[in-house]
Amino acid sequence: MKRNFNFLICLILFVSLLSTSCSVETEKHEIVTPVLELKAVGPLFEGSNTSTATWEFTLEELFPTIEGEVIIEKARITAIQVKPKSNLDLPKISKMVMEMKSKYTKMNRIGLLESNIQQDKTYDLQIADEQEEVDVAITDERITFVGDFDMLDEDFYEDVIFDLQVSFEIETRK
Repeated sequence: MKRNFNFLICLILFVSLLSTSCSVETEKHEIVTPVLELKAVGPLFEGSNTSTATWEFTLEELFPTIEGEVIIEKARITAIQVKPKSNLDLPKISKMVMEMKSKYTKMNRIGLLESNIQQDKTYDLQIADEQEEVDVAITDERITFVGDFDMLDEDFYEDVIFDLQVSFEIETRK
């Protein structure tokens, strides 16, 4: 019994030593998208409507100080802000669900706004606790953001446009 216990302790020590020695040193970066145009093309009708914005970039643009290949270890979204475009009519809109998609990821929910949206006001969306494949999306170098919002008006024949800005915390390999 004592022999098994000693073996178990040695095994635990070996595994912990192995995991710490194999861990990679990373560096954290705060990245903010430029202001993107999140647009729903009219005519729009009462109920759920979809707006989209695409952000294209290169890893070299995002991480100009990294020499050689940029390797993303972890990535997560830390903030999402939307604001209705100034000087445009806005229908009555309630909540918005924000999702994202890239070439090699599935559609992932990243944020939620549960209040009515008013003109000339900026909104911080509640960030999803579980975020899947954000690191893969960054590596894809092209992300489409999809904002599904509920329109309370019966119909609206113009485009609905929001300013969208998304903040990321990205860990790269040193």
